[in-house]
Amino acid sequence: MDDPNAALPSDPTVDESYTKGSRPVRPRARSSASAETAGRSPRAERAPATQRPARGRASGPQTNGEAQANGPQPRRLTSDSWYRRKLARRLGGVATCLVLTMLVSHVALSTAPGQVLDTILMEGTMRSARRYEAFSTLITGIVSVPVMVAAGIVVALVAAARRRPTLAGRALGAVIGANITTQILKDYILTRPNLGVTTGAGNSLPSGHTTVAVTLSLALIVVAPQWFRSPSAWIGWAWTSLMGVSVMMEGWHRPSDVITATLIAGAWALALSPIERRPRHGAKVQRVMVWVSLGLIVIALLATGAAMWGFSMSAASPGSGYGFEDFLQVRPWRSRVLGVAAVAWVSAVCGLIMHEVDRLAGE
Repeated sequence: MDDPNAALPSDPTVDESYTKGSRPVRPRARSSASAETAGRSPRAERAPATQRPARGRASGPQTNGEAQANGPQPRRLTSDSWYRRKLARRLGGVATCLVLTMLVSHVALSTAPGQVLDTILMEGTMRSARRYEAFSTLITGIVSVPVMVAAGIVVALVAAARRRPTLAGRALGAVIGANITTQILKDYILTRPNLGVTTGAGNSLPSGHTTVAVTLSLALIVVAPQWFRSPSAWIGWAWTSLMGVSVMMEGWHRPSDVITATLIAGAWALALSPIERRPRHGAKVQRVMVWVSLGLIVIALLATGAAMWGFSMSAASPGSGYGFEDFLQVRPWRSRVLGVAAVAWVSAVCGLIMHEVDRLAGE
């Protein structure tokens, strides 16, 4: 009788491990890859890759599932409504600063009521703050070339620590641009004609000291990390307000000089500050800055109106101080009220500019 296992090795459907005396083993199923490799001829193996069929995506339109599988597509900034709102706010802020600069400059320099109001606010501040003369001298003495260089180095170091050198370029560009602008306007473009209502003091608009203080404060806001951005805005607000008030107390600048310098610095900072999408640190605290600034504007309007109530242009007497010394000596309370008004005007404008630059880089 023939051995039944003799024909098994030649049977391609049976595993060769099935031999005489062994237990039957279930045949192993070949994988599709192995079968494909086994069925491929050696010539096909040696065929160049260019002859193999490409596995590219179909040229037809993709379905939603295929688009999601390929990953999210980056959105263009111009299609982002948040970015468009920020860009519109930036452009609106720059335009507002420029328009207000031209308006304040024209009224304060070229009109008789503007010259009177501008000068009497400064003279009232000088008379009401004589006891703080040493303090104002200290504040104004801070602005010098070494201080500017040191502040620029600090701004560059902060930006370098954050590994964002472009921020340093933007911030220092705003500082340089604003200071050059104020010097060109004051020395070569703007003039203060003698309209016979004040002494013949020459033009001092815009204030160079205030420009330095405001631009350095705004530069710090631009490069500051998120956790320090809100504190830097408050510190900058305090310093710029003190600088603006101090130059008025010293008799170096009128309120319009300080306000226009702040607006010019704000225009440069708003134009060059990056639009960043990051949560604002202390957003509620920053809203307080807005409301305080708006409240200061109300105080400034009321104080200015009260001090100038019943004022006549004939009260000006050129040659007596800056033109209003005799008038303020007769009514000493007006000096104090005018001093409050001048401080409120300057502080309000500085606060609004600091807040607007800070808001540009937050949600």
